[in-house]
Amino acid sequence: MALIDWTGVARNALWILGLSIALAAWSYATWQAHVLRCGLRRALARRAFQAPFNLGMFLFAVGLAWSASRLWERIAWLVLAVAFAWQVGVALWHDRADADASQGRDM
Repeated sequence: MALIDWTGVARNALWILGLSIALAAWSYATWQAHVLRCGLRRALARRAFQAPFNLGMFLFAVGLAWSASRLWERIAWLVLAVAFAWQVGVALWHDRADADASQGRDM
């Protein structure tokens, strides 16, 4: 008989890790807005914020989908997770396209 429910620990660790990443991204964007003397809205629009924040929210949604007891609840969290994963992909795609474009200008 196991004293620790390791799957329960993993489920809860996943959503806690996701929220930790999202909070760290938010905190960094707030600091960056202060240092660069630009508005918070502008700092939150940067891709440097979007990718980690959406990754954190993806992990949060997956963790809650894994913990859900009802089917409709699980489906709703998974739909949200797919939306956040899409946003991570978009942010990374644009970063890669920007990097490729800047390399083309250097030649």
